[in-house]
Amino acid sequence: MASQENTTDFVRGVFTLVRGLYTAASGALAAQTMADTVANNLANVTSSGFKETLLQIQSAPSLNIYRIQTDPGRVPDKALAGVPVAQYVGALGTGAQIYDTPVDYKQGTLEQTGNSLDLALVGANGFFSVQTPQGVRYTRDGQFSLDNNGNLVTQDGNLVTGTNGGPITIPAGPFSVGTDGTVSQNGVQVGQINLTQFSNLVALRKQGDNLFVNTGAAQPQPATGVSVQQGFLEKSSGNVIRSMVDLIVAERWFDANSKSIKAEDSATGLSISKLGRSTPQ
Repeated sequence: MASQENTTDFVRGVFTLVRGLYTAASGALAAQTMADTVANNLANVTSSGFKETLLQIQSAPSLNIYRIQTDPGRVPDKALAGVPVAQYVGALGTGAQIYDTPVDYKQGTLEQTGNSLDLALVGANGFFSVQTPQGVRYTRDGQFSLDNNGNLVTQDGNLVTGTNGGPITIPAGPFSVGTDGTVSQNGVQVGQINLTQFSNLVALRKQGDNLFVNTGAAQPQPATGVSVQQGFLEKSSGNVIRSMVDLIVAERWFDANSKSIKAEDSATGLSISKLGRSTPQ
């Protein structure tokens, strides 16, 4: 039991000694995550329907700092036991940590392409539903094409689903897509694209390949207030200039924490070397 208590005290002592290292390292990790997030946004600045990823950072749990001392007895000319005092000094931060990486679903600008297979959504809370090997996923990327069977598919070959849950099959020849997603050919409706919106966009998460996945609480439902524009593509919602500035900030933030780590490491090494040479009194 005594051995376990001694080990616990030793671990606490070591943590106190290298606390600055942990604080600086947590800041460096947050800065690295910020740089990775911004770099990904920049890499997809030309991706149709891409939605920018944001980064939310919060402070790590703080520690309360007290000045502990023993005040002398307060009665004159009498030897009284001292009075222990623990005066609150303030809070000590222990670094930073990632809170969340939400998506900015703001509407992107539309670019006219003239391609009848290019579709853009107008309305921030609206998505195309696609069938993937992993199940139903959602996308804002309307750069579609037709497969060998005449089915409307994404650039990765995933089927775009209709309101009936099946694929949208378009026979060869000119066709039109209405603002409600209705696909018509020679005045005859051949299908209607399934447009979905969500009551809780926070629960909709990026999967990769410009796809979003419902984590279970997004509450999908038929989209209202969303229109389809044929012959257009929605551009990325990312801001190149802002992203470049954020990348510079992340770089400098990481550099500052790296210098703090080196300083803390030097101070710790100096303390250990001096402690090792000290002689008991």
